[in-house]
Amino acid sequence: MLSIDGEMKALNEGQILQVTTDKPDLVEAVRSWAGENGHVIEEEHVVSGVTTLVMRKGAAATAEAK
Repeated sequence: MLSIDGEMKALNEGQILQVTTDKPDLVEAVRSWAGENGHVIEEEHVVSGVTTLVMRKGAAATAEAK
């Protein structure tokens, strides 16, 4: 999760991060982490057991970083 957090911190508010994984536990962890940090999951796709989450960096996370 630390890697996703670091990638998201490098983005500006409103920018998009795509996460792809074949681990169901990681999908749940990313959903929870996104909600707790003010990010929005805009899309979620599952194909052949691989989940792709498209998250938009939220304003709440940007305000906390300042």
